[in-house]
Amino acid sequence: MIRTLFSILLFLTNMLLSYSYESDSIIIENGLYSKHFVFNSATAGSIVVDVRINNTGKSVASTKRRPYFEFVINKEIVSSNDRLWIFKTASTRKMGNGGTEHSILFEGVEDPVAGLQVQILQQSFGESTLIREKLLLLTEKNSFELNKLNGNLHFRFPVYEVSGNGGKVVEGTEVRIASFNKRPITFGDKKKANHMYYPDINRFEITDQVTSVKGPISIVSNGDLSWITTYEHASQDDLTGLFKKDQVQQEGDFVNDAMQGVKGVFEFPLARDDFKFLGISTLLSGNNIHVFVEMIRGGYLDGEVIDGDHSYSTVWTSSAFYEGNDLEDGKEILRHYLLNQICENPASRRPEFYYNTWGMQRNDRKKPLRGILTYDRIFEEINYAADLGVDIFVLDDGWENAQGEWYPHKKRLSDGLSPIKDKLDTLGIKMGLWYSPMGIDSTTDRYLEHQNWVIRDSEGNPIMAQWDHPAFDFVSDFFYLFIDDCKSMIDAGCRFMKWDAINTFYSNLPNLHHGSEAYPEEEIRARYEYLLPIYVVEAMRILTEYEPELVIEIDLTEARRVMVGLAPLSYGKFFWMNNGASSYNDYSTYRSKSMRTIVNEFAGLVPLELFTFANYPHDITGNMKYNVHNSMLAGHGFWGNLQLMNSGDRKWIGDQVVQSKKVLPYLVDVNPIITGAVGDSPEIYKIVNKNEAAGQIIAFTSKPVEKEVVVEMECQKMLVALNSQYSIVNDELTISLELDNEDSSVAVIILPNMDKGVTISSTTSPISSAEVNNSRLTYHVAEPGTQTVLIDKKVGKPKVISTNTLIVDDRTIDSFYQVTVETSMGDSDIVIEFQN
Repeated sequence: MIRTLFSILLFLTNMLLSYSYESDSIIIENGLYSKHFVFNSATAGSIVVDVRINNTGKSVASTKRRPYFEFVINKEIVSSNDRLWIFKTASTRKMGNGGTEHSILFEGVEDPVAGLQVQILQQSFGESTLIREKLLLLTEKNSFELNKLNGNLHFRFPVYEVSGNGGKVVEGTEVRIASFNKRPITFGDKKKANHMYYPDINRFEITDQVTSVKGPISIVSNGDLSWITTYEHASQDDLTGLFKKDQVQQEGDFVNDAMQGVKGVFEFPLARDDFKFLGISTLLSGNNIHVFVEMIRGGYLDGEVIDGDHSYSTVWTSSAFYEGNDLEDGKEILRHYLLNQICENPASRRPEFYYNTWGMQRNDRKKPLRGILTYDRIFEEINYAADLGVDIFVLDDGWENAQGEWYPHKKRLSDGLSPIKDKLDTLGIKMGLWYSPMGIDSTTDRYLEHQNWVIRDSEGNPIMAQWDHPAFDFVSDFFYLFIDDCKSMIDAGCRFMKWDAINTFYSNLPNLHHGSEAYPEEEIRARYEYLLPIYVVEAMRILTEYEPELVIEIDLTEARRVMVGLAPLSYGKFFWMNNGASSYNDYSTYRSKSMRTIVNEFAGLVPLELFTFANYPHDITGNMKYNVHNSMLAGHGFWGNLQLMNSGDRKWIGDQVVQSKKVLPYLVDVNPIITGAVGDSPEIYKIVNKNEAAGQIIAFTSKPVEKEVVVEMECQKMLVALNSQYSIVNDELTISLELDNEDSSVAVIILPNMDKGVTISSTTSPISSAEVNNSRLTYHVAEPGTQTVLIDKKVGKPKVISTNTLIVDDRTIDSFYQVTVETSMGDSDIVIEFQN
C-alpha cells in the first residue's frame, strides 16, 4: 500500500495523492519492509529513499549519501540529492499478477532541470521484499539533452547504500545466464559443446574501488544481510560462438564475413565487452556497500533530446533483500520474481504441451523444406499431434508467403489459415505461427519500397541474414508495420508465436530511431544494439495486451541471439535449443540428453516453465519412453514426422501427457531437487508439491540401476504414485525405482486425491492409472501384485467388485477403512466401490 505522512487528501476514485506540506513522504510497504520517499512539495529540495525492515525499523539501504539517480543533462551532472526537485503527484495501479504499481512524479524547478519531470515507477508485491523500478524523463514544454561525461555514458539508477555489518568481510555474487558453450557436455564426448547458453555464477570481491559486473543479476552480502539487484535487458555474455572456427578474433580486429548467422563485410573494431550495455557496480565505502545499475554502452546518444515528443526511459530493474548470505535463499527470490513478478500475463506461465512442424519439415531432404506444408499434410499431422495430447500446434517456417510477408502462402495455403484453425478448434488445440521478425525477402514489394530499413555492411551491401535473406532494422518505423502484421494473424486465430533469428546485425543506418547522420557510425550502431531488445520486448507487450492469451517464445538456439536476458520474460518465454550437441533426425537418447542439459543447468535458478524445447517422440531407436519423459520433465515439446509412428505409440504418449497435465499446474512454482548430472546413473529429477501431494519424479540412467527415492509430503492428500512400486509410512512416500536397461527412464506421477479421502498407500506392482469417480475407485495394474487402500470413513465402506481380485486384509484404523487386495493378473482393472 501507499501511506502518506502529514496532511494529505486521498482521492479514492483514482488513487491520486495530493500533498499540502512543504516536506512530505510516501511509504510503500508490506509486512516485510517499508520504502520511504522523502521530498519537498512546495520548494526545491532533494529526493531521499530509505528501505527499512518493518518489524525492527532498521534501515537496510538508503540514498542519503549516494544519490538515488544521477545523470548528465544539458552538460551538467544532476542527481536526486541536488535541491532541484518538487513532488507533483502520485498514483497506483493494480497489476495483473497481484502486485501494485506506484507512479511518483517529480519536477525540476531550478536550472538545469527546470521543467524536466522525473517519473519513478515502483512495483511492489505482497510478502516479498522485491521491488521492480524504472525511471522516465519527460517534459511538457521545454527541451533537454542527455550528455556523456568525459566521453562516457553517465546514467546511474537505482543507487543504494546497503548497510554494513561492523567491518565484516563483504562479498559479491554475479549470476549470468547468457554464456554460450560455457561448459562441455557431461555425456558422450566430454570435449564437445552443447550449442547452448549456460548460466555462470561468479564470486567477486567488493573493495573501495568500483567493480562492475555484467549480470544481469548481482547479490552483495555483508554476512547478516544480502541485497539482490537485477536489470531487464538482454545480450550475450561475450563473443563466444560469433566467429568461424578458423578465424582467431582479437580485440580491435576488423571483422570480415566472420559472424555466425550473418554474411557481409564488417570493417569496424569489435571489443570483447561490446555486449555489456549495462553493469551492476559495487563499491565499499567504510562499512557500507554502494550498489548501482549504470549504463555502459548504447544507453543514449550524446545530445539525445528530451522534449514534448520524446521521453526517455531506463530499463526495469529490481531490488530485494534477505537475511543471511545463503545463495539458495537468493535463488528462491529470483525464481519467484521471474515466474510471478516480472510478468503480468499468466498465459506464458501456463504449462502446455506443443507440437512444432520444423522437425517434420527437416525429416526428408528430398522433400521441399517449406513446400511440404500443404493443407492435406498439415491436417494429417494435426490428427497425429492430437493423439499426443498437445495443446498447441505450431506451423514453422513455410506457412508465410515469404519472409517479411506475414500472411499465408498464396499458393499452398490459398484459403488462408481458416481451414487449419477450424480443424484445430474441433480438437481443442491452439494455433501457433513462426516468425523471423527482421527477415525480409528481397523479391517482395516491401523490400523494394523500404530500402532505408535494409541493414547494410561496411561496403554498403545488404547483409545476408537467416536463410541468406536481408534483414530490416527493427529500431525504426518497421516496428509498427511488424506489429500490424502480427495483429492480423492474431485476428485470424493465432495464439502462440515463435520469434526466430533476432540477431545482432550491427545496424548503423542513420535517421531511424537510433541516431541521425550527425552521429558517428559507432554511436549509431551502439544505440541500435542497446535498443533492439527493448523494441522487441515492447512489441511483445503491445501484442500480449492486444490478445492476453497470446504466448510468444523467443528462439535462443544460436550464438549472437540478441534476446538472451531477463527482459523477454516480462512478456513471454524462451525456446532454448534446437538440437544441442546432436542433430536433426536423431531419435536416440543422445539428443534427449542435450535437451535435458537445459534443465540440469538452470533448475533452481530459472523456473523450468519458462523454457520450451522439443523432443522426438518416435520409437525408431527404441527410446520412445526416454524421449517422452524428457518432454514431460520440461520443455513440453514434440516434433518430427509423426507419420513414422504407429497409433499405439501415439496413444501411449497421449496417456502419459494426460497424466502429466494433471500435476503440472501444481508444480510451476516448485523448485526441482536434482540428483546427478546428465548421463549419470541414476539421474533423478524430483519435483513435488508437498502441500498438495502432487508431483513428478523422473529418473534416467545410462546403465541398469535400482534406487529408492523418499518424498516427504502430506501423504493423506495423495491418491496414487503411478508407474512404480511404493509404500507410505506416516508422511513419507518411498518409491522403488527399477531401471533395468541401459539408457532407460521412468516417470512416477504423484496424483493428488482432490480431497476425496482415498489413498492407495502401497503397491508391489506399478499402477498405470487411477481415478475416484461416482463413489468408486478404479485403477489399472500393469503386473500382478498387492495394493493397500485407505478410505476415509466419511467416503463409505469399501467393497471390492472386480472379479480378478483377492481381498487379503480388511480392517479399520482410526477414522479410515483399510483394504489390501491382490491380483494374479497383469494388465487389469481393480474396482472398489464405497457404500454408506
